[in-house]
Amino acid sequence: MIKKIFALLSFLILFIAVTCDNEPYEGDIIIDTNDECLIVAELAEQALIDFTNADDEDFNLFCQVYRDALQEQIEVCGDENGDLQATIDSLGECIPENNTTACELAIAATALALEDLEDAITPNYQVACISYREALQNQIEVCGDDGTLQGLINDLGNCEPVVFNVVGEWKLLGWQSDIPRDIDNDGIETNDYLMEIDCFENETASFNADGTGALYYRESMQVQVSSPTNNPNDLDYSVECFEDVRTFDFTWTQEGDAITVTLDSDGSVLDFFRNGDLIFIAMRDFFVATSISSNVEDIVQDIIWGYVRY
Repeated sequence: MIKKIFALLSFLILFIAVTCDNEPYEGDIIIDTNDECLIVAELAEQALIDFTNADDEDFNLFCQVYRDALQEQIEVCGDENGDLQATIDSLGECIPENNTTACELAIAATALALEDLEDAITPNYQVACISYREALQNQIEVCGDDGTLQGLINDLGNCEPVVFNVVGEWKLLGWQSDIPRDIDNDGIETNDYLMEIDCFENETASFNADGTGALYYRESMQVQVSSPTNNPNDLDYSVECFEDVRTFDFTWTQEGDAITVTLDSDGSVLDFFRNGDLIFIAMRDFFVATSISSNVEDIVQDIIWGYVRY
């Protein structure tokens, strides 16, 4: 799940690249103020129930209704992970397959709804939770239940959003950029630059319950870039790591998935945001590669740091 969440950063970076320095995260999050998203999600769930209960004669009709409902849900709520579109694609031309039972369809729908719930950020949690709860109820009606599914429904309660708790110890997991690079010169480009270097393997952050905390930096690096073929598109990198132990104490506040960190040293404000089980921060102009070739320009670009709880 963490790898999937981290992969979504390629979309978030496109937004951050055009915002002002360290602005609060305002990415592609659908905040439903008029319940329209909730309504269309419930309609899609009802369409799914009708579809899974359809006989062969009505299969095509109810399949198309379900497909249209999913498309409407995408238009109103968005489809950040592409799961709804994947479901539409799996329906194809709505031709029934003899080896697909209504119970199998219900189980697949429940698994998809659970995946959406696990990936949901706070503004979307209630919609995702209700969808999962209704998928479970449909699975009970179609497949039966030994009490396990009903227990899951009971655990969901009234689907009130769970407040994300940032208190704890966090460790740097990766650096994401929208520009893939082959920094370790192995012929493979990647958007996660941390995978390409041997530095920054133990950078951590502590968020205390009293609203204080600290960022712990233990290394710095120097990167040089050149072109052995005098081709600016054929680049070689060299990376040198340095021990550089620094601690930055801070105070922090939280509103939903946004965590505002204020450094004690100079009052600088850092805006973290949460997605899934990770917290992220956009580091302006962090990756710097100095050119040592006349035909290659210096590289300066933003990086998103991702932290995982440990």
